[in-house]
Amino acid sequence: MNTSTQPLPADKIVSAPQSQTYSKICIATSLALAALVSAANAAAQTTLPAQLQAEHYTSQQGVELEPTSDSGGGQNVGWIDAGDWLQYDVNVPTAGTYAISYRIASPAGGQLILSQNAQDLTDALTLPATGGWQNWTTVSDEVYLNSGVQSIALWAETGGWNINWLQLEPTATNPPPGGSLPMIRQQGKDWAINGEPVRLKGLNLGNWLQLEFWMMGNAISNSNGAINDQCTLEATLDSRFGYAERERLMDIFRNSWMTDRDWDRVAALGFNVVRLPFPHNLIEDENNPYTLRPDAWEFLDKTIAEAAERGIYTILDLHGAAGSQGWEHHSGCSNRNWYWDGGNGQSAAHYQDRTAWLWDMIAQRYAGNGNVAAYGLLNEPWGTDGVTLANNLNSLYATVRAKDAEHIVILHGHNATGIDYFGVPGNDVAYEMHFYPGIFGWRDNDDPTDVHLDWLFCDDGAGGGTCDWDNDINNRQVPFLIGEFQPWTELGANGGEITRKTYDTYNAFGWAATAWSYKTVSPNAHSGNPNNGWPWGIVTNTSGFGGINISTASKSQIESWFAQFATQSLSTHGDIQYWMNYQPTAGSGSIEAEHFRWHSGASVEVTSDPQGGDFNASYLDTGDWMVYRVNVPQAGNYQLQYRVASPGGGTVDASFHNGAPLGSTAIPATGGWQTWQTVNGPTVYLPAGEQDISLYVASGGWNLNLWRLNAQ
Repeated sequence: MNTSTQPLPADKIVSAPQSQTYSKICIATSLALAALVSAANAAAQTTLPAQLQAEHYTSQQGVELEPTSDSGGGQNVGWIDAGDWLQYDVNVPTAGTYAISYRIASPAGGQLILSQNAQDLTDALTLPATGGWQNWTTVSDEVYLNSGVQSIALWAETGGWNINWLQLEPTATNPPPGGSLPMIRQQGKDWAINGEPVRLKGLNLGNWLQLEFWMMGNAISNSNGAINDQCTLEATLDSRFGYAERERLMDIFRNSWMTDRDWDRVAALGFNVVRLPFPHNLIEDENNPYTLRPDAWEFLDKTIAEAAERGIYTILDLHGAAGSQGWEHHSGCSNRNWYWDGGNGQSAAHYQDRTAWLWDMIAQRYAGNGNVAAYGLLNEPWGTDGVTLANNLNSLYATVRAKDAEHIVILHGHNATGIDYFGVPGNDVAYEMHFYPGIFGWRDNDDPTDVHLDWLFCDDGAGGGTCDWDNDINNRQVPFLIGEFQPWTELGANGGEITRKTYDTYNAFGWAATAWSYKTVSPNAHSGNPNNGWPWGIVTNTSGFGGINISTASKSQIESWFAQFATQSLSTHGDIQYWMNYQPTAGSGSIEAEHFRWHSGASVEVTSDPQGGDFNASYLDTGDWMVYRVNVPQAGNYQLQYRVASPGGGTVDASFHNGAPLGSTAIPATGGWQTWQTVNGPTVYLPAGEQDISLYVASGGWNLNLWRLNAQ
């Protein structure tokens, strides 16, 4: 047993201290040599799940064996000092996340890391002080492993502990083969499941796998000033700590920005899809192009599994291609357009070919997995012209389709020419655009509520309006994704309703919609008041935090700074949460007139009705109609009631959406477009359950603020 008086083994006395980097290179060399034996001895590998006795290593540095008093007897590994390591050969039948249990004993505690080929697979795991060298306890961690026969190594970040065994078992977060959600396919212009249209509404998971530093209030800097792109952050960490340590630190951030509490908030908002922006070097080893990282699929797999567990699909969005595809910071590297122009001694074809290789790998990985809704080939690829873009995306489409016959493949339009140059290269194709009315020069000096309403309802000054895009998509019969839009940050009290109205409008056309973004945070925090300058995330922090200089902060300070995002106090935009979950209900309050599911000819405007509501349905002319999906909790008789304003009067006919009539009501002249009056209509019988009820404008010239179905 280890004691302070026991002589050290001879190898401990004569061995010179070795740096972690040097020792890990030794591990990599040893593993390479071991691989020569592995091919001939694959049957001898330990197949997971399994418990591995610590003394059954295939190679080691610096340790000794001793009898153990732990249950089960046998031997344990001891005399473990900082920089020592143990190698084990395992066969991993299925790639995914594995739970690790370590059986350890230590008087004072320590740290260990699971590594592979000199790269850390886990963060440093802190081992507790157990009270002695033979006082045993079990500690747990998780690791992502690719499939196949491979070697893994236990690295002693700090020493002073014994280990008796380790156990690896797959976790519940591993994606089930083929996925648990039904595959989404193209049905004409619709996203569809088994031939039936599905309306996809969701969020982007921005600033997680692909960082955008404005989304953290530009709180990260280096010696040259604020860091504003991921390349600069990674280069700064590389220069100080090396690539492997940089990735370990980045994993701390990745594991902290999105946790179970975040996934639960996304689900509570009623969303059924997330768009996942990711950079190429999350999957491709940037130091060895055309090579998968050892942990290539860890975060994509985790995302897909976490989302599917909550009934949410995932769109995989390549946000930062090799070489960067359009100058912007959000493609990974600011002021870089190598994807289209070439750079760093490589042609554009080099970066485009690496991107084709990447999509080949992704298509092989997720073919048949219904949890994945679609592949977004290239986010905002605006560093070239429309013709070149269309040709490139068609080529990437062919690469994907060679390995995956089913998933919808998304072709992102050009910022100037939209989808004008796009044809349909094959089956299961969708187009994508990003619409930001009121922002980035789009009437951003006008009242933001008016800008959004004009855009959604095709009024004058809307810049073409959604109707023009709907006509184009109908003519092409191709599904459409509004991959990014921002309907709340500038709208104050109207933000919640405009957000819901935007999703409803896009979904009514059959378009999928993912707003930017789920979460943003700022050093100064936020009050949680939806009307107080709400930021670009539906979720924000309500406790402040300080900035950090990556050039001067210690490793532990950087770790703590990245880890804080897992425990920050968070607040969800309350109005958005309310309106995203709002459903018209018979016998329970008012049905807001502007929250129709489908319509023809109606518009929406701000109301001055003293009975409340932010908006009313407006510009209702003869022949217009609106359809509402109403929940009827209990079958029975209900009286129709309308809150109307009209200079000259009119008529509304209510019916089931299948045409069965529910009766007409005369609209009186109230004295003006915002002079409101309540009018009673007929009593009707409604069966229980969800009902689609239409209000038809039999005679126009009136506005509607709300209507009710009062139980009788």
